[in-house]
Amino acid sequence: MRTKRLLLGTLTVLAIAGTTTILPTTSASAKRAVTPTNFRGTWQTRINKKTVRNLKITKFTFGVTDYKNGKAEEGAWTVGDKKQKHSKSPFKWTPLYLHKDKKGYTFIGANRLGQLWHLKRVTHKKRAALRDDGWAYKSFGEKPVVQYYYRVK
Repeated sequence: MRTKRLLLGTLTVLAIAGTTTILPTTSASAKRAVTPTNFRGTWQTRINKKTVRNLKITKFTFGVTDYKNGKAEEGAWTVGDKKQKHSKSPFKWTPLYLHKDKKGYTFIGANRLGQLWHLKRVTHKKRAALRDDGWAYKSFGEKPVVQYYYRVK
């Protein structure tokens, strides 16, 4: 009788200790996407004589702003920023999406509404640049367009 109690008590203790060590601890929050370090900073390209487009890439955010005659135009947006309390951006609270493909390109942006950018770090005209392979919509259909964004100091 005593050996049965001792055996039952030992098995109970081992069962409780075994389940607490086997069960993994999980956190409720998801991990945020982190941009590559060689992409971080402010990059710009000239769209036409009066319009410039800036890309601002930080560790957790990706933002696009167009400037016309030196003034920011409406339609600027940022993804991945958790601090946008009073933003009018349509991507407010949208997580940053990052995916690298086999050719060295990185898809970065919002994974909805077609706001993904296809970027690759290259050297163009002896300067560090981000190459963007995008599409331009003309009256006769789609046309592939390559733009280069240069670092702004």
